[in-house]
Amino acid sequence: DTVERYSVNSSLKSTTKAHVTLLVLDSSEGLTQQDKRLIDLLHERKTPFMLLVNKSDLIEQKKRKETERLYRDALVFCPHVPLLFVSAINRHNLHKIVPMAKETRHECGIRVPTGLLNRTMRSVLERHQPPMVRGLRPKFFYLTQAESLPPTFVFFVNDAERIKPSYARYLERAMRKLFGINYAPMRVNFRSAHSKKKRKK
Repeated sequence: DTVERYSVNSSLKSTTKAHVTLLVLDSSEGLTQQDKRLIDLLHERKTPFMLLVNKSDLIEQKKRKETERLYRDALVFCPHVPLLFVSAINRHNLHKIVPMAKETRHECGIRVPTGLLNRTMRSVLERHQPPMVRGLRPKFFYLTQAESLPPTFVFFVNDAERIKPSYARYLERAMRKLFGINYAPMRVNFRSAHSKKKRKK
């Protein structure tokens, strides 16, 4: 309805001003379609955010694993997002929120020297080469970090259209592990070296 649409738009506007957004959900209401849509929007916009599930004290012990899996599934496309089950009444996990938000903010500003990036790229590519597409294997030339907030990396290749989404996800996971970017959003772009074509993950 109109009120809900206004509140959602207002909340999304606020995320552009925040260092880290806290998306607080009510465990007693379950995971709604609106919740899932908000998660997707924050992920699409590469917003640094944490997912806090409040009223965790109301979750039955026998349903805790099932409930956690439900929220993990909602973060399937952004598994880096911190997920905390909290309780405002008994203060469960409240002490973890600010330190985790600070770490997320710190990771957003990480910059990696170009030399280290390219040495790392070679080792990652040697470990697992990109799959062949239409009979040809994509060739990687070099890698650079275009910006931070959030960290944005650009791979220059012979043909960006040949990079499969699954391989793009492999590269992101590898870089997160090597550069210690655990919670912050990340952009991984591919640019054809001999054209202006560009594909975003």
